[in-house]
Amino acid sequence: MIFNIAICDDDVCDVETLNSYLHKISLEMDIDFQITSFYDSQKLLSAYTAPGAFHLLFLDVEMPELDGIELAKKIRTLPDRNVRIIFVSSYPQYMKDSFNVQAFQYLTKPYSYKELQEIVVQIIDDYENSQIAKLLVHTDYSEELVNLNDIISVESINAKQKVLLVTTKEKTIEATGLIGDWERDLAELGFISPCRGFLINIQHLHYFRKNDVIMSNNTAIPLSRRKEKNVRTLFNRNLLIHPIMR
Repeated sequence: MIFNIAICDDDVCDVETLNSYLHKISLEMDIDFQITSFYDSQKLLSAYTAPGAFHLLFLDVEMPELDGIELAKKIRTLPDRNVRIIFVSSYPQYMKDSFNVQAFQYLTKPYSYKELQEIVVQIIDDYENSQIAKLLVHTDYSEELVNLNDIISVESINAKQKVLLVTTKEKTIEATGLIGDWERDLAELGFISPCRGFLINIQHLHYFRKNDVIMSNNTAIPLSRRKEKNVRTLFNRNLLIHPIMR
């Protein structure tokens, strides 16, 4: 796989050092890093056309116009809750502010190659392990292995005939099964029912509307009053426990 990394820092020397370290890690880990460097936070924001554009961001905190903390806030509201953010700064006093945007790590300049290597290795290991979480979806004609993280919602379209509609980031699959069985099996994996006949992946919940939840694909799914509290609780817990996608 290609691991997409963005560096945003207005100091050319710091960018060159980080690039050099990352290229060395890439060779040692035998993994392809696609590294894009930005010297202006607004340019990174303009390049961030959609969630998932990058796997990892290295952001300097003190930059003109839009600092690293504010930049991260805008990226999180895209929303991109999955990208891992590492702040790199000469000022450790900003570390507390980084918690508000769910930073993965805070590196204080000057940092060593070993410090950076340990963090990047952990991120790569976590990402690769997350790809193991897959689900075998049964259709009338075959079985399909789907990444759990890619599933946005599941809808029961014919309970008697056990027909489900599984919506992922890439496509929609007509599957066989009962929504209740899916709800039971996936309850500990961040899936919850917002109303009868639906199951959603809380990591793809974009925002709440009056009687709906809006998902990452802009689909509106009904939200019942009876289940609203539980959905909101899980949504808030997910922001705290899983600030980035695993």
